[in-house]
Amino acid sequence: MNEISVRIADWGSTEALRDIRRHVFINEQQIPEELEWDADDAGSTHFLISCGAEPIGTARLLSDGHIGRVALMPQWRGQGLGEQLMRAVMAHAQSLGMQTLYLSAQTYALDFYRRLGFTPCSEEYLEAGIPHLAMRREADPADLPAIEFFSPGRFSIHNPEEVVAPPRALDLPWTLGEQRELVEIDEQQAADHLLWMLSQARRRVLVYAADQAVWLFNRREVISTLEQLVARQPKARVRILLHEASKAFLQGHTPLNLMHRFPSLLDIRKQHPERNRDPQVYVLIDDTGVLMLPRAIRREGFVRYNSPDQVRRWHGHFEDLWASSQSDSAIRRFLL
Repeated sequence: MNEISVRIADWGSTEALRDIRRHVFINEQQIPEELEWDADDAGSTHFLISCGAEPIGTARLLSDGHIGRVALMPQWRGQGLGEQLMRAVMAHAQSLGMQTLYLSAQTYALDFYRRLGFTPCSEEYLEAGIPHLAMRREADPADLPAIEFFSPGRFSIHNPEEVVAPPRALDLPWTLGEQRELVEIDEQQAADHLLWMLSQARRRVLVYAADQAVWLFNRREVISTLEQLVARQPKARVRILLHEASKAFLQGHTPLNLMHRFPSLLDIRKQHPERNRDPQVYVLIDDTGVLMLPRAIRREGFVRYNSPDQVRRWHGHFEDLWASSQSDSAIRRFLL
């Protein structure tokens, strides 16, 4: 029998990568071509598994640790070759220092990925009309290579428990649903009040045009506070409407990371291109809290902790735009 081998292949010059994916995903699974080919292919590391000179499967690894587009030609399935391919991808990722790996698994393949150490980290969602679950794998200490260490002498080590410092907003004397006064805010105060409001949310968070204020929303502490919200209030829902999934919004600490993990609790969509793009950015918390930036580029505005009339007004505005909103291909690519 010809030898099975896995190698890294150049995306631009290796037509077999595209041939396999075209056969498996486009022809066999009926995934639309516009969803199959994306901008991530050019920047990914691609793997090709072959039997002798015959290419039989492929996968790709993104720089953020996402593994995707895992495919074997039909006649080669059921022989353990998919596991061999995945282990080669995982070993390469580990050699690059990636200790956490992610993938979006079709539900029929969950047991396959579980055997490789991946665990589900989301509820079921549809991708290209096919049920999926997000999965994650943390490297085992046993997987890690030994590290040589030389001590020049005696020294003391202090390793305190990791404590995440509470945001400065926790020092603010504001309670959602109580104070009615309008509070003017600048950039720093906007971040503080947003965290303070989110930490008190119970049912609903609506965000309009988050991509116009990535300085406010793409922050580690905001993502952490949203994560705490969905953990303590499993019936709470977060909806974020974008003008567009801009490059700035897709990078770094983005709410999309939470959407990947909690797709039934947090949803991010793009405003319909034919609807007017309003200049303001706002956040509505439950039925009473509002944070408003009339023009986000100026990084100033106001908050009100008890303004149900204003929340109702902007809630209607948000729901009207949400009803005609769309999914975005850049968001879908991020989740794969």
